[in-house]
Amino acid sequence: MIVLVVTGGIGAGKSTAAGFFRERGAVTLDLDDIATHVLAKGSPTLARVSAEFGPDVLLADGSLDRAALARDAFASPQAAARLNAIVHPAVTREVGPSITDLRLLPNPPDVVVIEVPLLAEAPVFAEIADLVLAIVAPEETRIRHAVASGMGEADARRRLAVQASDAQRAALADEVVINDGSLETFRAQLDALWRSRLAVGDAR
Repeated sequence: MIVLVVTGGIGAGKSTAAGFFRERGAVTLDLDDIATHVLAKGSPTLARVSAEFGPDVLLADGSLDRAALARDAFASPQAAARLNAIVHPAVTREVGPSITDLRLLPNPPDVVVIEVPLLAEAPVFAEIADLVLAIVAPEETRIRHAVASGMGEADARRRLAVQASDAQRAALADEVVINDGSLETFRAQLDALWRSRLAVGDAR
């Protein structure tokens, strides 16, 4: 079983890449989904976030106010680091058992893809990967993609400003794909990577 970590900044194309690999039979784990789980109402991680950033990051029912947390946590690199120091260890504790469970299946998947938006900020995920793929894209392309997915432009720019650079991500990667053209061009690069580094047995 090959564990592939896919990383990239906001709007770079991580989810598109994960979907491409999923079409070819890979199992995908999205750290954003796992983070949503560890920040669920009543969780110890949410309690720590509330203690760090204040009660305003909670809604009236005690669940996370994502917009309020984003406003506070992405106000500066220092604030983002404070949030990451709480959330990343909790997410890591969830991912490890998930990988182990997949390995123990009677027919484990040939490829497991983990989407890691903030690999430079949480390099522990590179240690569990057999292969790290960094997806890089021009800043304005990333902003356009983020806005198209429903994020406000100001929010996208604020998040981009506190994230690691493409150069920092590429330094942790075994492979780099540049997403600066058409979707067809992007998928062709992913297909070449799949065939050269990931295709196993009957995988397409």
